[in-house]
Amino acid sequence: MRQLTLIFVLFFIGNTVFSQTITGKIVDTSDNPIPYVTLQIGPNYGVITNEEGVFTLETDNFSDSDTVSISCLGYKSLDFQLSNFTKLTYVLEDSISELSEVFITNKLLSIEEILENVRANVSKNYATAGKQTVFMRQSSNFKLKDFGFDVAKSSNFNKSTIKEINKNFEEMSKGIVNSSSNQFEDTLLDLLHTADSTQSHIIKATKLVNIDKDLSTGAVNGKMIKSVLNVLDSSATYKLKTGLFTIEDSLKVGKVFKDETNSKTGKTSTINNTVANIIKNNSLSENSKLEFIFGDKGYDYSIDGISYINEDATYNISFKPNKRSAKYEGKMYVNTSDFAVVKLEYQFAEDRSGQKVNMKFLLGIKFEENAYRSTVIFKKNENNIYDLYFISQENGNYVYLNRSLKFIRNNTAAQKDKQYLKLDIMIEQDFKAKSELFFIDHNPLANVSDFEVTEEYPITFLSKYDASIWKNYSVLSPVQDIINYKTD
Repeated sequence: MRQLTLIFVLFFIGNTVFSQTITGKIVDTSDNPIPYVTLQIGPNYGVITNEEGVFTLETDNFSDSDTVSISCLGYKSLDFQLSNFTKLTYVLEDSISELSEVFITNKLLSIEEILENVRANVSKNYATAGKQTVFMRQSSNFKLKDFGFDVAKSSNFNKSTIKEINKNFEEMSKGIVNSSSNQFEDTLLDLLHTADSTQSHIIKATKLVNIDKDLSTGAVNGKMIKSVLNVLDSSATYKLKTGLFTIEDSLKVGKVFKDETNSKTGKTSTINNTVANIIKNNSLSENSKLEFIFGDKGYDYSIDGISYINEDATYNISFKPNKRSAKYEGKMYVNTSDFAVVKLEYQFAEDRSGQKVNMKFLLGIKFEENAYRSTVIFKKNENNIYDLYFISQENGNYVYLNRSLKFIRNNTAAQKDKQYLKLDIMIEQDFKAKSELFFIDHNPLANVSDFEVTEEYPITFLSKYDASIWKNYSVLSPVQDIINYKTD
C-alpha cells in the first residue's frame, strides 16, 4: 500500500496541474504590440491578444507538460511548455518572403487569376452553417458637439414658466456640449447560423457605463424629456408627432422614451441583429462589404510578398480604389494552395465615406458614415474548412437632428380641454463604435428546435472591470481604457 501511494505521489509531482491565470504581452522585434495573436493549449482551448497585444490564459486543468503554441500570420510561431511559460513579454519575428524566393519553380499567378480562384472556391473553403460560441466586446464613444432642448408650447405652462424652464435647460446644455463619454459592453453568446437566419442565446453580459455622464443620444434626450413629461396625464394616451409625421396614435406617457441606459435587461434581438450584420459585412459573399473581392473592376492590386502562418503560405495583396465608386483600401491574405482568404484588413480610402443622408434644411436630419475599418481572421478547422475566428469592426458616424416632438392627448368623453406639449430638440454628435467578435468554438449544425432563444437577457452593471466574472471563459483581455474606467 505504501508503494502504491508513493507511485501516485511521484506521478503528480511529475505532472503538476496548473490552476492559475497568466497575463502577458506579445510584441514584435521593434517592441510594438501585435494584436490578434493566437495562443493555443491543446485542440480545444485558445485565446487571442487584444489590440494592445495583451492576452489572458486560464490554465486550469492543464499540466506543466502541455504546450502553449503562439501563432500569427506574418510571424514565426513559438511553442513553450506550460511550466516554462512564465515571461511577461514574448517577441515574435517576421516571417515574410519575396515572391521570387517562394515560386522559383511554380507558376506565379496574376492578380486576376488569384481572385478568380478565390471566388471559385468560396463554397468549398468556408462554413456556412453551424453553432458558434462568441465573445463580443462593444466599445462606444459619444462626443456632443452641440445640443439644444426647449419647451416650445405647453397647455400646462404659461409663457413665463416656459421661459424659466428653457433657461434651466440652456444651462444644462452648456455643461455637456463639447464633452464626450465612453461605455463598454461584453457579451458571451451562442450563435446558431443557418443558410437563411441567425439566432442567439445570451450566456452572460456586462456593461461598464457612467450613467450620470452618459452622452448617448437616447440618454441625453431621455433625461431632458423625462424632466417635463410629468405635466402630462399619466392615465391618458397621446398622439406623438414629429414635424408633419405621426409616430404613434395611442401612446402611454410612461412608455415614451423610456431611458434604457440603466435597464437590467437587454433585448436578445438587438444583440442578434448586431452580430448578424457584422458577420454579413465581413463574410466571403457577394452581399457583404467585400466589393474588392467580388466587384474588383474599381480597384488596383499589387502582390507585396508572401507571409506564413505555421506552414501555410499566403499571397499578401494590397488594393486601393481607381474609381470614385470604389470605397476601400487595404490588404488581403490568400492561401497559395487552396485560395482561401485567411485574413482581411480594410478601411475607407482617403476621401471616401459610407452612407449619407442630408435633409438638414428640409427635415432637420443629417447623417454621414465617415469612418469604417475592419480586420477579419479565418481559421482552418480539422476538416480543412475555414471558420470565422475574429472580427474587429469600427464605425464612425456624424449625426445632426433638429426636430420637434409634439404630444397631443387623446380625449375621452369626460375630457374637454386640449392638452399638448411641444418640444424642440437639436443634437449634433460624433459617434464612434468598435465591435470585436472572438469565435471561441464551432460545432456542426445541431437540431434547430433544441436551440434556446429568449427575448431578454440579464445585464450585470459594473462600477469597474471585474476579471473574475469571465473566469474560465476564453475572452479578450481588457484594454487599458477599460482597466482605468470607473463609474464613481
